[in-house]
Amino acid sequence: MRHAILMRMSRLMAPAVAVLVIGGCNAFTPTEVRNPNLTDEDFLRTPAAGVTWLRGTQRQFLITLNTVVQNSEIVSDNYFNNYTTNNQQFDQPVVTYLDPEVTSIQNSIARLRYMATFGLDSVFPRDPLVTANDKAEMNFLRGMANLFAGEMYVALPGSGNGEVLPWQTHVQNAITDFTQARTLSTDAAAKNGYTLALARAYYRLGNKAKATEESQTLLTASPQFIRNATFDPTNGPTNAMQGVLTSSVNNFQPLPRLDFLDPKYPNRSATTQSPIAFLKSEEAYLILAEAALSDNNIAGAKDRLNQLLTLVSARPTEQVDSRTQQRGRAGGKVIYPNTADTRVAFAPGQPFVDGLVLTRSTGTVKAYTVSGTSVNAARIAAITTVDDGLYVVYLMRQEIFLAEGRRMADLGIRMPVAQTEIIANPNTRDGEAYTKATIPSFIPLALGMDGFTYDQTAKTVIMKNDMNRILVQNKASADVLPFN
Repeated sequence: MRHAILMRMSRLMAPAVAVLVIGGCNAFTPTEVRNPNLTDEDFLRTPAAGVTWLRGTQRQFLITLNTVVQNSEIVSDNYFNNYTTNNQQFDQPVVTYLDPEVTSIQNSIARLRYMATFGLDSVFPRDPLVTANDKAEMNFLRGMANLFAGEMYVALPGSGNGEVLPWQTHVQNAITDFTQARTLSTDAAAKNGYTLALARAYYRLGNKAKATEESQTLLTASPQFIRNATFDPTNGPTNAMQGVLTSSVNNFQPLPRLDFLDPKYPNRSATTQSPIAFLKSEEAYLILAEAALSDNNIAGAKDRLNQLLTLVSARPTEQVDSRTQQRGRAGGKVIYPNTADTRVAFAPGQPFVDGLVLTRSTGTVKAYTVSGTSVNAARIAAITTVDDGLYVVYLMRQEIFLAEGRRMADLGIRMPVAQTEIIANPNTRDGEAYTKATIPSFIPLALGMDGFTYDQTAKTVIMKNDMNRILVQNKASADVLPFN
């Protein structure tokens, strides 16, 4: 009997793209399944079935990462959907269980989790060539599916047609998978990635002791760690975020105060795609700084932020031709500033800041391809209160994780279980709390997060709201700032 997942995933066994760890290009050789009508038993008897399934699961991870990053960036205050066919309501933000994107993200996460589980339970036990590192990586991929579920959704089923589990349970399941991955692995770089994933998961749960422990472990082992998701321009998947950031028709526009960081994923050539650094040691420094502030240790937090600033300054940058980026002047709904003499105020009544907007009409601009920030040593030195320290931490989180799909979780926004799940799954019921998105009461609606006034004559921009200030003001909310 044919297994449904093999039928659906046969195309995933086409040339697949590996997820790379810095320090070694551990790319897999592309493998094809030549017969698309393989049965379960046929496939499981093929040589190297385990590594073939792992490659397909890695490919599904890239597909999942694409939909997580692109859609959560619209929901957040990072980007405005100026001119695309992507969801037109997420910017408000309006998120309902009817949205096809809510369904597609949920399906992609569930597919990744299913493929990883099927690999661990059914494929790997039949393949004597499977290594401990293969098993570790498959556990890690399932952990990422669970982590995405826990970071993005109010709740989700934990298995096909299973009971709906709260987001905290999904994050805890991710911790179990990451821990198992690290236990199995003999690859030092991979183990570092699993450690950082653990720090990220513990952070989201608000477990300060474990988050700081894992963060320090990572920094001791690899203070400049980075793990990239790499894409294939020929066989796919490509970097979907790169496409909407670099198109000439003004697709996604960053907040004017984030303009200097865009595009994070430049077009390099027809045969090269920009990677996404979905795990990097910047996160560990940020976790440790925030933990210090929660302990009222301002000096310790400033020390961590200065270490972070040194790391960010050492990350690679590129000069890229961004002249096609018209910033709303070629069909977009909103006109954005496009010259470096523009000054930006983060909120009404706040001082204007220089250097946040780029001139793209001539020459090249600097692209921060891993991490960038507007924060400098003088700004860190000026921190005198816990709240001001938290403000700097969250500004740096926003800037450093830009276009990586992280901001929506920091804002406390969560998607609901999709209506398609409610219809199909007998263990769900319409009208339950999990059918409604979580949008904290302090989140401005009606484009309040993305809105600004732009005086083209005076060359000034005034943002409607400074969301990092609002986050700190609402730090007691259970939805945000996990250590408070």
